[in-house]
Order: sequence, then C-alpha cells, then structure tokens
Amino acid sequence: MLRQGKKSTTYRLVESTPGGASIIAQRACMAKALIERTVYEEILPHLPVTSPRYYGCRAEDPHFVWLFLEDIGDERYTPTDRAQQALAGRWVGLMHTAAERVPAARGLPDGGPSRYLDHLRAGLQTIRANLVNPALTDDAAMLGRLASDLDRLEGAWAALERASTGLPATLVHGDLRRKNLYIRNGAGLPSLYAIDWETAGWGVPAADLARIDLPTYWSVVRSVWPDVRLEDVRRLGAVGRIFLELIGIRWVSPQLAYESPLYLSRPMSWLRIMHGRLSDAVRELGAVA
Repeated sequence: MLRQGKKSTTYRLVESTPGGASIIAQRACMAKALIERTVYEEILPHLPVTSPRYYGCRAEDPHFVWLFLEDIGDERYTPTDRAQQALAGRWVGLMHTAAERVPAARGLPDGGPSRYLDHLRAGLQTIRANLVNPALTDDAAMLGRLASDLDRLEGAWAALERASTGLPATLVHGDLRRKNLYIRNGAGLPSLYAIDWETAGWGVPAADLARIDLPTYWSVVRSVWPDVRLEDVRRLGAVGRIFLELIGIRWVSPQLAYESPLYLSRPMSWLRIMHGRLSDAVRELGAVA
C-alpha cells in the first residue's frame, strides 16, 4: 500500500518488507539522485553513524529515479532540545572526521563558500527584479534594506571566505534542518538519522554546524583533528548560519513575483525572519572572527 508523504514525490510503502517494516520511495531528478546514490552506496556504509537502510533505486525514465530507503519514523529533531543538540553534535562530528578519508566523498560537488555566493547572487538578483512589484506596497522598503545588506555581504565575501577556515574539507550534508533530521528511540539511547542528501558536497563543513551543540562537536573532532580549536568551530557555526539563510532567501525570493498582496504575505513573512537571522549571524561572526 502507498501512502503519500508531505512531499508530492515521496511515498511510504507500508508493510512492504518480510519483517513488516515500511519503506520510503522517493522520486528525484537524475542529477540529485546521482548525489544521493553516491552518499548511500559509497559513503555512508563507511561511516560510524546511524543512517537509513538503503534498498536500492530504479530509473523511471532518462530524467527521474526512484530511491528506496528505510522509513525511520516521524519524530523530528528538535533544535532547542539540549540533549538532541548534543546528540547531533556527536553525530556530525563522527560523520565529518570519518568522511574525510572516504575517496567517494571527494567527488561530490563543491560544498564550500562559492556555493553560497551563488545562492546570494541569485537571491539578490530576484529581489532586485521584484522591488518594483506594485503589490508589495509598504514591504518594498524592507526588501530594499535586505537587498542592501546582501549587496554589502557580497562585497565582503573575501573576508567571509577567510573566516571559513579552521576545519579540513570533508563531506558536507548542506541542509541539516529539522525537516531532514529524525530521532529514533529504541531500547538504548536515542539515535539521529539524516535524510535528503541531495545537497551533499565536499568542502569546509560550516553549513552543518549551524544547529548543533558545538562544544560536543569539538570534543569529537579534536581527537582526529588536534589542531582544531573551539573558537574555530564557533566561528564556522556563525558562517554556517549565514550560509543557510542565503539558501532560504534564494528559494523564497521567486515568490515575490506574485501580483496579489495576499499571496505575498507569506514569502514576505519568511524573508523578514531570514533577514533578521542573517543579520544576527553576521553580527556574531564579527564578534568571533
């Protein structure tokens, strides 16, 4: 039996294995599926972290692929829970240090600062193109301030790249938000599972540090990377928060083309929140860089 999930291209196959377990069937375009297959087939099996069981894939046509993965449940990661933050800090630390030695990870797309500069430029271009939208009314001023801040950040990108140091290049998930992190409580301690590896890359893993417990992460990685300092990790955490907000702004900004104030209310609300978080991260980076 198929039960559609929140994404229109993700389905849960109920009681589909001999043991009665559920399987997630996920439809992805070929380019994204290639990255996910590489992670599930050639990288995660070599890492000392929990991950969904991978059952394989099947091409639908030359453009789309179905991936079949273990259903790990419905309990999402809570980024405000201190115990779960520490759990994530340990999981990410183990993932980063072990993946550095996995050859297949080095063949992934660039996951460093240049990726996020592309997001910044795309988002800024879209915002500027929509500043003249008459349906924005009073919101145009806020968008103008956001565009100015993004323009200044682009001008200071060389400094941001210099701040993106202190950790070796390794596997980067790139999107460790709540929607992609799950907690499973078994007979022992809780376990963390990450899904949706389509944004995985190779680079300094700042983006993965944005929403985890950084002292726990540091306690894990320093046994392998003894030159890494806690202040390096904290600085990269601030850089990572900047990177994640740039992704969000880039993906929300096309909705500014709506011609009705009613339809603009949601993207404007999101952009206000993202602008505030981006500003906070930039200020924090200035304090720790």
